[in-house]
Amino acid sequence: YLKSASSSFVRNGIMTAASFITVTCCLFLFGVFLLFTLNMSSISKQIEDQYELIARIDINADEQTQQSVYNQVLTLDNVTDAHLETKDQAFENFKKELGEDADVLEGLESENFLRSSIKITLTDIRKSDETVASLRKIPGIAEVENHKDIVTNVVGFTSSVKKGSAIAMIVLLLIAVFIIQNTIKLSVFAREKEIHIMKFVGATDHFIRMPFVIEGVMLGLLGFTASFLIIAFGYNTAIATVASVISLFEFVPLQECLLPLGISMALFGVLMGSAGSGLSIKRYLKV
Repeated sequence: YLKSASSSFVRNGIMTAASFITVTCCLFLFGVFLLFTLNMSSISKQIEDQYELIARIDINADEQTQQSVYNQVLTLDNVTDAHLETKDQAFENFKKELGEDADVLEGLESENFLRSSIKITLTDIRKSDETVASLRKIPGIAEVENHKDIVTNVVGFTSSVKKGSAIAMIVLLLIAVFIIQNTIKLSVFAREKEIHIMKFVGATDHFIRMPFVIEGVMLGLLGFTASFLIIAFGYNTAIATVASVISLFEFVPLQECLLPLGISMALFGVLMGSAGSGLSIKRYLKV
């Protein structure tokens, strides 16, 4: 099988080169879509992790009341962590944010107009409405800020991107199988008489088909190797370029991508090549 497949692989050089380029291009696009999806998932997770509820405490609450409110917040089911910021700390932070313009606040320390607040990190942002309802029942909390709509839109967009990428990958697979099928079909057509003679002398369909399937697998693996190397060497450069424009998020490091990317692309290439080869010879086995 291997000898026959290798012989055909070399003998049909032009067809092999055409199939190799096709497979490489399809696998390259597949890898790009996969990396894009991985990074969008990572960004979505970062947004969810950074999401906070802010509970504003009654402006007249004393330190004991503030601590009591804080302790009650920590006991809520969906709360992972909470940080109490007193009105004095809030005033100092506000001054830092103003920077050189902080002098406009001079003399207002004794008339601090800010409230103490609690910044709350949730276990599951999808349950933020229930958590907000629970927070509003705690005596001493004046209001709760919940910017869930922004996060929901981002997470929804990420989910749509994942679905779109999955559809694009399936379409790529079908297109690649179709192209490889027709490319290898030319090689099969050139050996039509040979296949018929083998059938007449008793060769099984499996015996005849296997060299072509192996040839397709070889094409898939070669295409995988070329496309994987291109992506591996170009990924860091691409990420650095994007990061220089969008610095709000951390992108998935290459080391974390290599294993899932390599396995997925290799399987995609083998499936693409073997399916295209298997389908291309099917009609010639009917004698």
